[in-house]
Order: sequence, then structure tokens, then C-alpha cells
Amino acid sequence: MQKYKGILFTILSATIFGFTPILGRITYDGGSNGITLTFLRSILALPVLYFLVRRRGLSIRVAPSEVKKILLTGVVGSALTTILLYSSYTYISVGMATTLHFVYPLVISVACVVLFKEKMTPLKICALVLATAGIFFFADKSSGGSAMGFILAIASGFFWSFYVIYLDKSGLKNMYYFKLSFYLCSVAGITAGLFGLVSGQLAVLQLTPKAWLYSFIVAVLTSVGAVTLFQLGVLYVGPSTSAILSTFEPITSIVCGVLILGESLSLLKIIGCVLILSGVILITLSESKKSPPADPPAEDDTDGTGSDAVEVPALEPRQPLEQ
Repeated sequence: MQKYKGILFTILSATIFGFTPILGRITYDGGSNGITLTFLRSILALPVLYFLVRRRGLSIRVAPSEVKKILLTGVVGSALTTILLYSSYTYISVGMATTLHFVYPLVISVACVVLFKEKMTPLKICALVLATAGIFFFADKSSGGSAMGFILAIASGFFWSFYVIYLDKSGLKNMYYFKLSFYLCSVAGITAGLFGLVSGQLAVLQLTPKAWLYSFIVAVLTSVGAVTLFQLGVLYVGPSTSAILSTFEPITSIVCGVLILGESLSLLKIIGCVLILSGVILITLSESKKSPPADPPAEDDTDGTGSDAVEVPALEPRQPLEQ
């Protein structure tokens, strides 16, 4: 049952990540930009995450051994991924950058096999091939761009690969999910804020009230919803399977673009959607053939109460449903 929860949580996470860019465009009309939205997406979510942790009666403190892991994951994995991806938009189209960023399912799968001796079933290999091929059908082949844009976009995929793998192998996935999101958002927000100040791209003082409102909505949907759901996906089905399932994200973006923004739907995009959906079906079949995983281990108690264990049968009440 847990593996099906992991599949569902990861697909829901990808759906949110695919939908929120439309809301992000609204904030851009109100004076925002990619770096500012990344900063606000992290910072505005902190009060909500803190409330959810304290509502459960848990301490917000972490063990000293976890501080380094959180800093490394938040800076190298989360913040740098977003900064590199948004920076690539300056040099190449968003569609091409997104396509190149999605090199990460392949990178994660290869890394898990080579470095951690994970076994890839024939169904999982087919799912990876189909999903990766489907992503490249979304590439904007008519747009040009410089080598710097390609490097930045591909680098963002490698940094996200590190985030997913390290989240799994470091043991951070066993921390209570809202608590982990609180600290990762703190680190990512500070990193994005400092980068924005140095680069002159932090525009919080220029935002309209509407832009602030939609920034908060994006923060709740992504940092409280999508990020947490993805962490649960990694916990239940592992990094490589979660990465493959995450290719559902561009399908959501395309559907929302057609239904909400009136964008056209080309034959190539339809083929890409079919290939990705086929990959998702195959990875689900592959997971269904595995033996049920053991219950997730409890997190070390950080305040002596014994109450800070990972318990993930369901999301918090009022849990909703960007990277």
C-alpha cells in the first residue's frame, strides 16, 4: 500500500509543480521575477510550516548531526537548482530549459545503479526510456540560444539529481516532512535572497498587492504541498522511481496552458504526453511487482519527548493538493 501512496504523492507533487508556473506568471506582471518568486516561495511558507509542526506537538529543533545535511541539501540541492534554471531563461527559451532540466531522471537512475547498486527491472528501464523520450518532444526546436543557457539548464538538472539522491541516502527523508520542509525553505530562502541582493534581482519592494497574494499562494502550493509530497514519494518508492514519475510535471503544464492560457497543442506535444503517460504506467506496474517495503523508521527524538517520529499514513488536514 505504501508504494502506491508514494506513486500518488509524487504524481500530485508533479501536478502542483506543473500548475504553479501559471500563477508565477501573474506575479511577474506585478513586478516579480524568478529569483524574487523563489525567495518569497520559501520565506512566505515558513509560518505555515512552523504552525503545522507545532500543531503536531513536535519540537522545531534538529540534532547537530542533521544541520550540515540540511544546509547541504538546501543550498546545493534546492536553491542552486532553482537559481541555475531561472538564470538559463536569460539565454534560452523556457521550453528548452525545462527539457534540458529534465535530464535528472536519467542522471538519478544511472547514479543509483552505478553508485548504489540499485537493480533496474526491465519495466523500469522501459519507463525511463519512454519518459525521457517524451520530455524531448516538448523541446522548443525553433528557438536558438547560447551555450551558457544549455550549460545552466543541464547543471540545474544535475543539482536536482543530487537533491533527490542525498535526500534519500542521507536519512533526511525520515525526518517529519513538514519539519524538513521548514528547514529546507529557510536555507533556500536565505540563499535566494542573498543571490537576489548581489545580482540586483530581488524586487520585493516593487511588488503589487496582487503579486504578494499570488506569491503566497505559490508558496503554500509548492513549499508546503508539492515539496512535502515529493519527500514522501522519495520515502516510499525511492529516488529513481520518484524522478521518473516527476516527468508528469510537463504534462500538467501543457494541459493548464491549453485550458487556462489558450495555448496551442501540437502533435509533438501529444506524442510526448503519450510517451510519458506510458512510462508512468510502466513504473507503476514495476512497483506493483515489488514486495511491500518495511515501515519507515522513526526519526531521532530531538527534544526528549519521543514524539518526533515519522508517521506518514496521510497528510495533515487542510494540506493543499515549483522546485
